[in-house]
Amino acid sequence: MAQFEGLLMRDSLQDNGTVPSPGYPYYSPDVICHVQVASPQTYFVDNYSQNPNQPAQLGSQVNFIYVRAKNLATAVQNGWYIHVYRSSPSLFMTPSVWKNNPLNTQAGNPYVTLGSLQPNQIGVASTNFLLSGLSSSYFCLIGVASPTATPSIPDSFATYGDYVLWVRTNPNVCGNNLTVLQTFPNQQWDRLDNFSNPTSNSVPTMITVEVQGNLPGNTSYGLRCAPLNINASTTVGQSTQLSASGFTPPKFNGSVETWGSLASPGSWPPNVILKTTVYVGIQPDDPAAMFAEPWERFPADARERLKMESTGYLILVGTTGTAFVT
Repeated sequence: MAQFEGLLMRDSLQDNGTVPSPGYPYYSPDVICHVQVASPQTYFVDNYSQNPNQPAQLGSQVNFIYVRAKNLATAVQNGWYIHVYRSSPSLFMTPSVWKNNPLNTQAGNPYVTLGSLQPNQIGVASTNFLLSGLSSSYFCLIGVASPTATPSIPDSFATYGDYVLWVRTNPNVCGNNLTVLQTFPNQQWDRLDNFSNPTSNSVPTMITVEVQGNLPGNTSYGLRCAPLNINASTTVGQSTQLSASGFTPPKFNGSVETWGSLASPGSWPPNVILKTTVYVGIQPDDPAAMFAEPWERFPADARERLKMESTGYLILVGTTGTAFVT
């Protein structure tokens, strides 16, 4: 593994600048949704070993987005720019869906700067971005650190593996799928997440939805996506994690529905999260196979259901979630 020399924006807390990066590239601790703090350059340096992200508030147009980066170069770094882009709720965040949606600061700038950073110094921008929870439902964020005011970002990728490799092998790029915080007084709830297939082949796909927190045992929840032939449900009393599998059609561009239903009318209990995650199949000679998930993570018949060859692998390509409050 090589060591990156530049401004590191971590994919996860396990990311230390080695290439390719470890951990999951969807929970960056360096693109931070957080209530306003008085001294961000002190606060977010002191908690660099933590992920201080808080859920985005759907009812607010002033969600504060802070950014930080660490200089892993052996020389002082000056004048780097950090951009943050927002994507629609998506389980596959190819750049074509987000590169034209930059966040702006209160002053209207599409970037912030970190000033001069000594080797191993952590920099936090004194200015934050603003994320509106009213103007759109885009809560998947991508951070890019660049030595120029216009970063070089590809439009799209030919395969899922190419996308995963791009994120993992560019330590100045990170992603953070914010958990959307929602007060939901209705018995029925659902969420649509974009999903697409960049290839001209059908791709074996597994989607999971996990319940975190305490829901009544008779609460039902599930997944739907007709083009993938997915329509699965269960109750919390039976399981707190459901998986469903199918084949994503060539060049598919659609959505996956995650839904839930309380057995009786009432508000959803607080401190509950419903998280949706998608995995796709690749072959062992794909360079991204190094990021394969162990089969033990999935139900025993997962490979059989997906009709994958004995040597096939699954890689995680995206995840989204919703948290409920009173």
